[in-house]
Amino acid sequence: MIDVNLGAALWLTQAVVPYLELRPLGIRVNAVAPQLLDTALTRPYLSPELLAQAVTPAAVADLIVYLVSGAAAPVSGAIVPAHGG
Repeated sequence: MIDVNLGAALWLTQAVVPYLELRPLGIRVNAVAPQLLDTALTRPYLSPELLAQAVTPAAVADLIVYLVSGAAAPVSGAIVPAHGG
């Protein structure tokens, strides 16, 4: 499913980015990589130890809001891990 849903977008982006000068245009590219998500669907399957390391979707959203804000203007090309505890 990941390949079907994200593969084409990823491959297209990888193909065109070398021909763009992203930074001069003010375009920043970052990724958020949550380790474990603490949701109602995943919570029953996580041990207390794992749950302590899980991050809420709201926390991931807050991180994304920061990354698209002017405060994170110097950040580009980063993979930002997100985990609890």
